Amino acid sequence: MPRDPLRTAFLVTMLGALAGCAKPPETVYFVAVGARDEVPKARGACRVAEARPSAPIHFDPAGQTYEAVDPGRVRIPCAQGVVVLDVRRPSRVHVDTTQAAKRGDLLVMELQSFDDTGQRLSFGRAPVAWSFTGALGPRRPPPCTGAEAACAPENAGYAVAFDEGEGQVLARFGGLSSRIVVTVLP
Repeated sequence: MPRDPLRTAFLVTMLGALAGCAKPPETVYFVAVGARDEVPKARGACRVAEARPSAPIHFDPAGQTYEAVDPGRVRIPCAQGVVVLDVRRPSRVHVDTTQAAKRGDLLVMELQSFDDTGQRLSFGRAPVAWSFTGALGPRRPPPCTGAEAACAPENAGYAVAFDEGEGQVLARFGGLSSRIVVTVLP
């Protein structure tokens, strides 16, 4: 069956045009209402002034950090694609730490946030209120030496197991809270 060279040229031209219309690559971040963090750099330098829509997010004047104020998806054009902040309302939080420790142990705790579908949400550097009772007491966070990967999150909970028995941990983020019991052994 002979090929029509005109038809082949047309198809090649159309496929080339469609390839040029491809959507830029996206990186999606699931973020909690109330989150505060740096604008992600996964797609290079981002142009926050062009973010659409901008209503769910407030950016600092330099465009380096954001605060998530309402649910919604915000598309931020960047040098090598698009960053999407998918802002969702958290429905529950959970303290992630060991539930058994020895007297003298230094504990570092993380608060995790989830939406109503179970999707884990980031809240970045948003403040978390921590309190410790019973066999646990608060302690200062260790100094960060500059190796950011080795630094604990700013909103982590820091406790010391100073006595045998049970200690309670209470963490609050916005209107949500999580309470756990840690058993302190000799």
